[in-house]
Parts: sequence; C-alpha cells; structure tokens
Amino acid sequence: MNDETLSNSDNPGAEATAGDAHTEELAQREDGVCAPPEAVAQEEPESDADPNAADAGTTVDGENEEPASESGEEPADIESSEEVSEAEARKWKPVAIPRWAQLPMSARAGWIATWVMTILAAFIRLPGLGTIRTLIFDETYYVKDAYSQIALGYEGSWAKDTDPAFISGDFSGLSAEGGYVVHPSVGKWLIGLGMRAFGPTNPVGWRISAAIAGIILVFLTARIAQHLFRSPAITALAGFFMATDGIAIVLSRTGLLDVFLAMFAAAAFLAVLKDQEITHPRLVSRLSEWTPDPDDPKRIGPHAGSRWWLLAAGILSGLAMSVKWSGLYVLAVLGLFVAVRDWMTRRRMGHPRAFSATLINDTSVAFLAMVPPAIITYIASWFGWFAHWNAYGHRNHGIAGAFQDLWDYHVGMFKFHTGLTTPHTYQAHPAQWFVQARPTSFAWDKVASGACDKSDCVHAVLALGNPLLWWVGAVAFFILLFVTLRDRNWRTGFVVCGYLALYFPWYLNANRTIFNFYTIAFVPFVCLSVAWLLGYMLDQARTWVDPDRMYDSQPLEPGDYRWMGADVRVRQGWALGALVITALITASAVFFMPLWRGDLISYNFWHFHMWFPTWI
Repeated sequence: MNDETLSNSDNPGAEATAGDAHTEELAQREDGVCAPPEAVAQEEPESDADPNAADAGTTVDGENEEPASESGEEPADIESSEEVSEAEARKWKPVAIPRWAQLPMSARAGWIATWVMTILAAFIRLPGLGTIRTLIFDETYYVKDAYSQIALGYEGSWAKDTDPAFISGDFSGLSAEGGYVVHPSVGKWLIGLGMRAFGPTNPVGWRISAAIAGIILVFLTARIAQHLFRSPAITALAGFFMATDGIAIVLSRTGLLDVFLAMFAAAAFLAVLKDQEITHPRLVSRLSEWTPDPDDPKRIGPHAGSRWWLLAAGILSGLAMSVKWSGLYVLAVLGLFVAVRDWMTRRRMGHPRAFSATLINDTSVAFLAMVPPAIITYIASWFGWFAHWNAYGHRNHGIAGAFQDLWDYHVGMFKFHTGLTTPHTYQAHPAQWFVQARPTSFAWDKVASGACDKSDCVHAVLALGNPLLWWVGAVAFFILLFVTLRDRNWRTGFVVCGYLALYFPWYLNANRTIFNFYTIAFVPFVCLSVAWLLGYMLDQARTWVDPDRMYDSQPLEPGDYRWMGADVRVRQGWALGALVITALITASAVFFMPLWRGDLISYNFWHFHMWFPTWI
C-alpha cells in the first residue's frame, strides 16, 4: 500500500465510500504504481466524482485535500455527485500531452529500467579491476587490515613500508599485536570476503567487494527513484547517472570503505520509503474513521500499526555506522523524517492533539524499531574485537571490562577524527565537493611505452565526479529545495534528506583533513536530483491519474498541474533542453571514463582532461 492510492478519506469530514475498495486494490499493485487511465477504466467500475474538481485542488505534503466550491461551501461527497454524467466526466483531459510524455508508466517498465542500468554498471565496474597491481591511495590501510582480520580475526599491526612485500605474498610484516584503527570493521570484513575468494595477492580480490557494492548502489538508486516518482523515465535517468558517474566508478573499483557506507545508507533510505508506502495510507485510513471524543480530549486516536521496514532501516543504518561513523546521521535524519511526516499527516487530518499523538503513537514506535536495532548491530560488528584479547585496547577482564575498554577506545577514535588537521595535497572543503572543484588523485603510475604518441603512458585514476552531472546537480538541488518548501512535497523533500544526512554534516568538521571522494555517500541523491529535474522538463515527474477516479488516486503535485497546462511549444522547448543536458552529461562521462577506470593513457591525453589547475 502507498499514498499514491489514497482515497478521499484524506478529508476528515468525508465519509468512507465504495472507492475504498478501489484504493486497496490499487495499493496492492506492485510498487504501488497507478495504472494509466485507460487501464484503470477497464478494470474498475466508474466513479461519479467530478474530475474537473481536481484542477482546483491543492496538495499539502503531497496529499490530496478536496477543494472548496466557488461559493465557499464544503465539497460534496463523491456519492452526492451522481448528477455528473459519465460523458461529462470523460471530457477532462490534460492539455495536449506530447508523445514523449506518454512513455510507459508501469511497474514492469520501472524494473526493466532498473536492471538495464544495473547491468550497465556491472559492465563498467568489473572489467580490468586488476589492471593496477599496486595498492593505491588508502588501500594500503584497508586492504591490509582486511587481510589481518581474515588471518587473525582482528586488526593487527603492520611494519612500515610493507606494501611491496604484501603484494608479492610476503605477510611477515603483520604482527599479532593489536593495531590501532579509527574505523569500525564491517567494510574491512567485506573487502576480506573478496580476498578469500580471489586470494590476498590478487588485485581483483582487493576490489571485487567494492565493485559489487557499487553495482548494488546503482540498483538501490534506481529503486529509490521508482518508488519516489513512479516514473520509469526518471528511474532510468537516475540509474544511468549513477552507473556512469566518476566518483561512483572510482570508489567501486578501489578497496576503500566509503562505497559500503553509501550502499547501506541508500538501502536504509529505501527501507524507509517502503515503510511510508505501507503505513502512511494505513494511518490516513484509520484517522479518517476515528472521531475525537469531546468528553475525553486526552484520547490520542489510532496508530499506524507495525513498522517492520523501519526495523530493517535501523539495522541498515547500524551497518552504515559499522563502516564509518558518518552513518549515524542517516539514522538521525531518517528518524526525523518519519516523525515529521507522521505529525504532518495527523495535523492535516485535523487531529486535535497531533503532536502528542505523534509522539506517543508513532515516534515512540519508530524509535524502538530503528534505534535499538542500530545500536545492537553496531556493537555486534565489533565481534572480532570482543573475541580476541590481543585486539587493540583490551585492558580489563569480564563483560563489563570489555565494554569499558570499548568505550575508552571510542573516546580515542573520536579525538582522532575531530583533531585530524594534518595538511594534505588533495584535501577539499565540503563547499568544493558540490561542484567537484578539488578531486582526489588515487593513482599515477607511469609506464614507458612507444604506443602513446612519443609521450609516457600512465595509469591515472582521478576521483572526479562527472563535472556536467555535478554542475547541473548543484542547480537541481536548489530547485528541489524550493519545490519542497513551496509545495510541501514530501517526495522531493525525501531527496533533500539525503543531502541533510550525508553531505551537510561535513560542514561541522570542515576544518578537518577531508576529501572529495567522501561524496560517494550522497552521489545517489545528486543523481536523483538531476533525474527529477530532467524528468520534470520531460513531463515525467508525475503519476498517472485516472480522471474518472480523481479522488481515489494520489493527485498530482501543484507544480504538475501548472506544467500540464503549459503550451505545447513551451513543453517542447523544455524537453529539448532536457535531452541536450542528458546528451552533454553522457558525452562528459565517455570523455572522462579512461581516467576513472585507470586505463592506459598518454600524458597528453591526461593533461587534456585537466580543465582547471585545482584538478591536478
């Protein structure tokens, strides 16, 4: 069930009608996608509702409120509009929908778009994982720690300058003495799985887990797009941008931790979306049937029921924290999103004690479903540390002593992270991330060869996002934020939450030594922003609505009504602009692809791609 299928019960004064059965049937359809008008008309008996009333309606938080009549009187129930004939009801049509706006809107088309982009991501990420046979950038820490966890069960200590020996299969530099590490172990365990499968000296083994995580991340991004916007076109765009973005590609082909953080964070966001699809319509339905008792004003009314998807979101947030601590913001922002939306729903439905009811009935349940599972998951991720006395930081015996040691360890980690200010050539301020002003050079391996036009050949890896995608994304974010605030649109607001959880917290530590490649965590939301903007320009940022059942389907957003009334020539101009932007982003991805994959290129070829001095 999802709020694409809300009935007229959104109005607290309306009575339940036979349309509720239609609502339930639509809610059971895969992904909650409403069928095109002609399909719904064939499957369901027609309603007598006046479809023209929809144009006068308004939406709050993306939900339908029945419009008032011109005389200011309350709108009549659906059942009372029988005088509107079927022929008159069918006269309602949007203004001249262009051909490109009639692309398939089914759940099946959304799945096809998802899998096509996921396969594309695999073709880009998997070939040539072992081309660079040395440990690049921070692989020197995480790959060797991953091997240590496989060999010892915990992170041991490594002697200095052991990379050449490690690559050759000499692991004598590893000591059983516990090594001091500043990130939890889940990401390193995942890297270790690849090393078990392909061997600890095979570069493919170092990077295969990251590649798989990057492919899954493309899948999750596409599914978030489909669940949010119900448009296979937007789903395809979001998946394509994610599959071909430079940051996503580089981090998927390098044995670092950040791609695992991004994967678990995106999965947590998707789980919350699934929760909203199920529990939000249920809450609206129960509130519409509930009547406050004037003799007992303390009654807080119904709740949304069980919320198993929030439990999944809590576990996934815990896994994100178990990769890097920045996953904590995912848990906080998603919990806040759930609480605010539940409160706005009760307030819109006219609940006399909306805040108290939300706090007692909804927020408490969401808190118990998300926070304890996240904490338990995080603590469980330290199982290797608990199981081995030689692991760093053990001083006290017993269970209580172990937890005291773990606490002391975390205090030390916190001091390290907040005090890390050592200058680095490629450090970048978060404000620079937004436009990819200071990318990170991961590898620069010269290879003397006569095949490079008399210049040296290099394997260069540059963690640079697709410039055109990110520049359009910077504009799209502010448009998205404007639409969220203007229309109280929860869908665009959900994308904004991705930035709030995974980008803006870095401004709290902007004086630290931080890098542009941390953006992998919120690349999915950059892709969603651009896909939404282009989809809106292509008239795809909307959901099919059956005009004969305007009150039994989720209405369009206010901006969509204005867009549907636009002149066809205006639409064609915007659509042409969207196609040009998409083509330029695609061309940019092809242009920079060799630098993202670490292919063998000439020095002149590399220099031709350095558009700005800060990219070198």
